[in-house]
Amino acid sequence: MHLTNAKLILPDTIQRGALEIRNGRIHRVVTSRRGNAFRSGVTRNLQGGFLAPGFIDLHIHGAVGRDTMEAQTEAFRVITEFHLRGGTTSLALTTLTATGVEILKVLEAVKPLLNRSLGGARIVGVHLEGPFISKAQAGAQNPEQIRNPVAREWRRYLRYGKLVTQVTLAPENPGSLPFIRALRKGGVIASGGHTNATELQLMPALAAGLNQATHTVSAMSSVTKRGPYRMAGMLEFALGRDEIMCELIGDGVHVPPTMMRMIFNAKGRDGVCLITDATLGAGLKAGTKFVLGGVRARVTLRVAELEDGSALAGSTLTMIEAVRRSVQLAGQSLVDAVLMASLNPARQLGREKEFGSIEPGKRADLVWFDDQFRVRGVWLDGERKFAAK
Repeated sequence: MHLTNAKLILPDTIQRGALEIRNGRIHRVVTSRRGNAFRSGVTRNLQGGFLAPGFIDLHIHGAVGRDTMEAQTEAFRVITEFHLRGGTTSLALTTLTATGVEILKVLEAVKPLLNRSLGGARIVGVHLEGPFISKAQAGAQNPEQIRNPVAREWRRYLRYGKLVTQVTLAPENPGSLPFIRALRKGGVIASGGHTNATELQLMPALAAGLNQATHTVSAMSSVTKRGPYRMAGMLEFALGRDEIMCELIGDGVHVPPTMMRMIFNAKGRDGVCLITDATLGAGLKAGTKFVLGGVRARVTLRVAELEDGSALAGSTLTMIEAVRRSVQLAGQSLVDAVLMASLNPARQLGREKEFGSIEPGKRADLVWFDDQFRVRGVWLDGERKFAAK
C-alpha cells in the first residue's frame, strides 16, 4: 500500500513525500516535490495533508464515561477507540491511587491485552499512578488510599514485568529508594509525581534511577525557603536535570502557555513527553458529573475539575489537541510537538526501534491530519483503523 501526496513529519523536518507500507511496516519513505513517487499498487492520496507517526500517550485514565479502574475489557475498548480518533496509536492505561486489590484487578485484566488493539489504540501496558504518593500533593487522588511503598506490596506489581510501564511515586516517602532501584532494574519508568520533595531528597532518588516527572508543574513541589536559604523542589529539579524526562499535559490549562514555553525552553525538544492525563470526562459534555477514584468531579468547557472547584481532575484532552495547543498556544514548532508526542515517549518505553517516527522498518502507526489539526485517518500496523467522515 502507498500513502501519497503527504507532508511527512519526520524527526527533524517536514517534507512532501510518500510512504510504501508492506506487512504492517514502513517499507520505503520517498520525498519529492509532487509527493507521489509510486507508479503502481494500491494508493491513497492524502491531499497534501500532514502524515505523522502515531501518537503515544504514557498517561491516560479514561474517556467517554469509562475508566481504567473498572478493570473491564469493554471499558478498555471504549477508551482506546476514543483516543485513537485523536491520533493516539499506543497508550498506557493508567490507574489511580486505590487498594492493592483494585490495582491488581487492573493488571490482571490488562495482562492478556498487552500489545494488542481492541479496535482502537494499542495497549502497551499499565502506568501505576500511586498509591505511593504524597498526601500533601494528592490533587484529585484519594488521600485515604495513599501509603508508603513496602516491598511486600510493590513486588506483587512488579511480577507483571513489562506490563507495568511506569510508576508515579513521591521520592521523599520512606521506602522509595529501594523501590526506584527495583523499577529501573526491571526497565520500568520511575516518575516523580504528586510529590512534595526537595532537591535534598531528590538527589538520592536520581542516583537510584528516577528518570521522569509526572504531569510537570501539576501536583509537585516548587522552590521553598528555609530560613534565609531557598531550596529547589521537584519542578526546578526536573527542569534542571537532563536525566529527567518531563511529562506535560498539553491543554494550556494545567500548565499555562507561558509556563509551557518555559518548560520547552528548559528541556529542549528531547526532554518533554506530551500526555493527555485524560480521565473518564474526556468526550463528555460540559456540566457532566462523574466520580474519579471515589472523588466527585465534573466536566467544564476546557478541562475536568473536582466538583467543589478546589483542584483539577485530569484533562478532557486528546493527543492531537495537545499537539495543536503546543504549537498555537506555546509557540512550539510542529516538528518538535509531534516528536514530543511520538518519538520521545517511545524512547521512554525503550521501544523507539519499533515505533515513534516515520522510518523504514518501523511499524506503520500513522496519523493523517489537515491544517486545522482535524484527524482524517489513523493507521495501526498499516491497517486503517479510523477514517473521518
